[in-house]
Amino acid sequence: MSKNGNILAIIGPLNKPKFMGLANDSFTLVVTKDQSIFAKLTSEIMKKVAEEAKQKAKKEGKGFFGQWESQISRGMNYSQRYLSMEPEEILKENSENFSIPNSSINYVEVKYKDNNDDDAAGRPEWTINIHAHPHKLSFKCNNNPKEELKNAYGEI
Repeated sequence: MSKNGNILAIIGPLNKPKFMGLANDSFTLVVTKDQSIFAKLTSEIMKKVAEEAKQKAKKEGKGFFGQWESQISRGMNYSQRYLSMEPEEILKENSENFSIPNSSINYVEVKYKDNNDDDAAGRPEWTINIHAHPHKLSFKCNNNPKEELKNAYGEI
């Protein structure tokens, strides 16, 4: 999957609610053989990804609309760039990135909530709880993560 064969799965975006649930921090979960890395998405990273896509398209001789299309598609798939990065690079990308050893994970739990009756515009929501000694990490996402999590963690 990755250039170094160490990355098992990339799952995201995952949202971590902040103060009273009024805002979120977005993370991408990068699962390697040994650790789970939580890479925070920032506006600076998105700007960097967009600029890299624009420059690449420009080098390929694409005009304004081709560059614009590249920026949009790359922005939507920003997390795929982690496939070409070493785990240490991912951790150093942002001071708020962190990792936990996979050996500390006791189990991963996924809960589904249908928001048809809520104010969430009818979007379904999954909650991912990662129970790892001594932490419990909780994230929300809009896409069903069960298959990706099973590929990453197996039966835990």
